[in-house]
Amino acid sequence: MAANLPIELIHCILYHVDVETYVAARSSCRPWRDAASISSILRRALKEVPVSIPPRADLLTNEEWNVYFYQIAHSNLLGHRTHIEKSESRRVLPEDCSPTSVLAASHDGLTLAALKGTRATIYGHPNRQSPWEFSLASSLYPLWTSVCAALIDGGGSGSMTLNQRYAKHRIAISSQGHLFAVALGKTIQIFSLLGDEDGISSPAEYTLDKTNNVFASPPIAGYEETNGVVESLEFTKDDTLLRVVIGKEITTFQPSRVRYLGNPHNHPHNPHPTIQYWRETINHIFLDSVSMAVTLGAGEEKVLLRGLRLLSPSYTQPPEPSSHYFTALLHSGSTNAYCIGQVTTTSPQKVSITRLLPSRHHHNPLLTQEFSSPTNPFRPITLTKHNDPEYISATLQTASHRWNLTNLPVASTTTPLLTLSDDANLLVVYEPGAEPCCFFEGGALYIYSIKTCTPVYTSQPNSNPEVNTTELQSAKTSSSNGKFPPLDAIPSWSFLLDVTNVDVEDLQVTRAEDGGCGYVVTAMAGKDILEWRIR
Repeated sequence: MAANLPIELIHCILYHVDVETYVAARSSCRPWRDAASISSILRRALKEVPVSIPPRADLLTNEEWNVYFYQIAHSNLLGHRTHIEKSESRRVLPEDCSPTSVLAASHDGLTLAALKGTRATIYGHPNRQSPWEFSLASSLYPLWTSVCAALIDGGGSGSMTLNQRYAKHRIAISSQGHLFAVALGKTIQIFSLLGDEDGISSPAEYTLDKTNNVFASPPIAGYEETNGVVESLEFTKDDTLLRVVIGKEITTFQPSRVRYLGNPHNHPHNPHPTIQYWRETINHIFLDSVSMAVTLGAGEEKVLLRGLRLLSPSYTQPPEPSSHYFTALLHSGSTNAYCIGQVTTTSPQKVSITRLLPSRHHHNPLLTQEFSSPTNPFRPITLTKHNDPEYISATLQTASHRWNLTNLPVASTTTPLLTLSDDANLLVVYEPGAEPCCFFEGGALYIYSIKTCTPVYTSQPNSNPEVNTTELQSAKTSSSNGKFPPLDAIPSWSFLLDVTNVDVEDLQVTRAEDGGCGYVVTAMAGKDILEWRIR
């Protein structure tokens, strides 16, 4: 058996495998793990990885080398790229729904809402495998008000009225299924579905471009109010915030922005928000990606934040209650990369970028210059683009080389989809129409590990170096101007999950239901559901 091989023979094998095979070998059994835990073997394995070797490498103990290797494997998801199971299925809908119905699912996927005219219907099921069951239905007759307003506003000519004229209903259902948000054009209404007449007849209402908007921090010079329409809605942060994606803008910050409505600072943790909470706070703009970008640029350069999404508190504890971490695609004069940042919701607003994640055209050359030899798989491979499965297969084969640039997103799209796991470990990015996808439809999906750690070369005694006994600390580096830091000493090098030739409309990542350490990435694409299980 392989476990009974002499350690010298195991060392010889480990000298000739790639780093992901090396990670798998370390996890196979105790003899292979012991053999792969010797500092000289670890150092040789790390020569394949685009990271810098610690400056005091000769002084590190075996245990310290193992801690460093664990951090690198964790930050770069080593081994996960080779353990993915993909499945495709048709979306199962309730009998009285069709694929053209206006639909929205709760975050856990166990509640489904449908809008037909002004009638809201709610369905539920105990688990994802059971059929949908009717829960309740309600007529949202105040919706006629917003429909009439949209028709009146869209009756003229010009870009703004055209946006209204072709606007579509967008809906969202709260995690508890008791709040129902509906948007049409510039108007958002939130209804209570608890059976009280007042919750239906008097919804909380908000209009995008009204002057009575209340910012947590007033926008600074250079900010432009939106003239777009609502593209999507989502309840977040225990239903105390409503994430609104606004599209079809013709401002300097076109084509889209993300705005969070609500004020969770003024709401107790329990019970879940009521309709009264939303009547009081729906006009409170908690965060606005354009306002944040203007603050970040400080009037000196144009900065854009695409696909903004708040991180959950499990990412890392912020220094103060009014401070929040976020992720977004950062565009500036010199930077195109996904980032982790920090923003305060008090006046004056403060925004900073704490980490930049490697992208196709923005990675630290100091860490990767030695990997660009003609014989090394790190060098990008040029592929002839074809709109067929052969091209997708060739692209994924190229990405099987872990440090090939194909595994990094292009970070040039204006409409990325970003989603986060609840434990804030994984960031999943969908780039529509970007390389390596060359289709009229479809795009590419990438996976980042974002809960990474600062290089630590000492540790407490531990008989099992693969077990992390302390919480991983986020790497926080800064550049001379304090706004755009260099990449971490241990970068989170993403991997290409897949390339699709269908447009992804919704994206989620959840922990595997079997209680294991894996994740499930789910993408909605019209009538189809694409699912990737990552172990």
